[in-house]
Amino acid sequence: MKTMAEWVDELKSWDMPVLQRSVRELGKLAGKVEQITAGKIADVVLHDPLLTLKVLRLVNGMSRSRLSNEITTVEHAVMMLGVGPFFNRLSNLKAVEESLQTFDGALPRLMQVMSRAHHAAWQARDWANSRADMKSEEVYIGALLYDMGEILLWSYAPEQALQIRKLVQRNKISLAQAQKEILGFDARELQLAIAESWRLPELMQAFMHCGNTVQPRILGVTLAASVARLAETGWHDPALLANYEVIAEMLHMHLDEVVHTVHRNAVAEARHWDWYGVPPAAAFLPMLPGDWPAEPGEAEETRQLREESEVRLTPHPDVLSQIMAEIAAHLDGTLDLHDMMALVLKGMHEGIGLNRVVFALMTADRSALKAKYVVGAEPGSPLRQFQIDMTTRHLFSRLMEKVQGIWLSASNRNTLEPMIPFGIRQLLGHGEFFAMSVFLHDKPIGLFYADSMHDGGALDERRYLEFKQLCLRAAQGLAHLAKKK
Repeated sequence: MKTMAEWVDELKSWDMPVLQRSVRELGKLAGKVEQITAGKIADVVLHDPLLTLKVLRLVNGMSRSRLSNEITTVEHAVMMLGVGPFFNRLSNLKAVEESLQTFDGALPRLMQVMSRAHHAAWQARDWANSRADMKSEEVYIGALLYDMGEILLWSYAPEQALQIRKLVQRNKISLAQAQKEILGFDARELQLAIAESWRLPELMQAFMHCGNTVQPRILGVTLAASVARLAETGWHDPALLANYEVIAEMLHMHLDEVVHTVHRNAVAEARHWDWYGVPPAAAFLPMLPGDWPAEPGEAEETRQLREESEVRLTPHPDVLSQIMAEIAAHLDGTLDLHDMMALVLKGMHEGIGLNRVVFALMTADRSALKAKYVVGAEPGSPLRQFQIDMTTRHLFSRLMEKVQGIWLSASNRNTLEPMIPFGIRQLLGHGEFFAMSVFLHDKPIGLFYADSMHDGGALDERRYLEFKQLCLRAAQGLAHLAKKK
């Protein structure tokens, strides 16, 4: 086992990678050196904890008089270097996505920690502004780098980071305990040693000492990091209320105003989700209180118990044929909407063997699709909160442009998944699914969604064809209901 000193020594010579998005965005700016400002560059850098750390390390590690001021913000760092020299010094950046591609599961975990860091920074800066802090970017960076040790572990030592995570899941111990068992020290101890070795500003080191919560700036960073970590698994943890109460005292605000502010900040930060490609904390704001779903890496016995409780449906072609015939026999409008949908959902659920089925109705202003009927999802399932914003362009909004269906499968996953809105994939799970739009008189009125836990979530061509046929038959039935009205 390496000592912490050996880790610090190795990291000194490590060519720290950054987000691929950062490489791309800086590449765009590099061609406009004469037109861009230090602030514009800082806007890009401050999305990326690794790049922010790299820039601060670079500028504070330069040969300078000990009497000179430390550089505590990215904008100041760029101005000290000069825009042209900044791009020259950072012209050969490596993407962390490439370095982690051989470590299965490491990249999503790193992105989750990066997303959390950005969320914490966003909250901390807003609270600093509320306190009229004239240097709120310092507070932002303090929160962004608060969990720097964890970010560096995932980036530099993904194998050990994965071992730590498995130990947490298997033994139900804290992250710090697991880090000490695998490494001999925890990530916070490592990051403090690195911060000193890399000559990061004393202010940044002070932000990392989580026990130093007397000063309002440092307290704000600590609270922001705590809120962001807790919100990763929903917004109903009692510990969040305790944080809100301290924030209310710090900002001299009412508790309900603090909750509104924190939620508002989370939603604003979530607009930057595509930098990290994982659901932001704001995606879980609509979720009801309850246990957080078990993760893919949970203990084997827990997973087996869950699987035994799931209903594995077998398709019943005779039931499907009977329902198709019954819908056809009532195209005269003798069934009301509820009875019609009950038949359709039964056909999908029992006839085709699809475990979970949703019919989402387009809102009157066409701004969203909201679940109207749900079959097969447990009472506390996030799927019952199925709602899709239709004001932006994504997979489901494209689906609603004409009558069409989609089968997300292993063959097209890489193409289609990036088109699914943040948060929605978390609600749906990560298996295959069917979806098809429903139109009435050339206008979109809703969408059918269905998936299956049968055979591990895999679907097949036969069930996809039956799903589309039943969707079309449902559209016929709805058309006759409209004529009756």
